[in-house]
Amino acid sequence: MSKLIGRFFFKLTDSKNLIGEFSNNDSKRNYTESAVLKPREPDEVQKPNEGKFIGVYFSTWYEEDEHSCVLAELKIEQKYENIFSLTWWRVQDRKTAADPFFLGEGILCDGILIGDYRHVPTS
Repeated sequence: MSKLIGRFFFKLTDSKNLIGEFSNNDSKRNYTESAVLKPREPDEVQKPNEGKFIGVYFSTWYEEDEHSCVLAELKIEQKYENIFSLTWWRVQDRKTAADPFFLGEGILCDGILIGDYRHVPTS
């Protein structure tokens, strides 16, 4: 099992996008992460019980060590009532990586998704 490397929170905006902050084992401060809800495919139908935060997003943040911005695809799924699983895949050259980059879990607290994440080791 991967060790904990970071923690995050996300707030849902009125336009169904996400804004939040994260930090990790190497950082001495918080960083901003934002995510835009990815449009559904024409044949995808929203399930009646899908709640807040559930969906696929394009997420961005700044990597201080690499001095670069990162684009990722973020999928948020409901695991249990008010408990969510999050998966991030890097996006490069308009292609989503086959293997996830980070895995996380979050809980809802006063309408804010709060959780932790781990780096997925490459095989």
